[in-house]
Amino acid sequence: MLTDYRKNQRKIAMGLLSFHANLKDQQHLLKEIDTYQEDDRYNLFCYYDEQSDNVQGVIGISQLEDQEIVLHDISLNPSYRGEGVGFKMMNELQQLFPDQKIIGTPATCTFLAKWQERVRSNDGID
Repeated sequence: MLTDYRKNQRKIAMGLLSFHANLKDQQHLLKEIDTYQEDDRYNLFCYYDEQSDNVQGVIGISQLEDQEIVLHDISLNPSYRGEGVGFKMMNELQQLFPDQKIIGTPATCTFLAKWQERVRSNDGID
């Protein structure tokens, strides 16, 4: 289940975002998390397993004025990788913003393309 990021989840979110190669540096990581907290165009979501309180991943977006969402970050706890959790997160994100197209950045476009292919092959969102 995707939930809005809260300030008390800062350490968890930073830990998950630190898996990104470009966010290994503490200064870049702090700037990224501060952007999600301070800029109204940016949203960070935490993904929880519905049977526990464990954060499985985070997903960060920005909203453009022309009905598009930019997927900036998606990161999973390593113990949940390979289980389709990233696709579930994307499905829920699309359900939160049903009328908006999700576009990627150089860092997220490969994952986004895999998710879009899965959606097309399943004729919709799971």
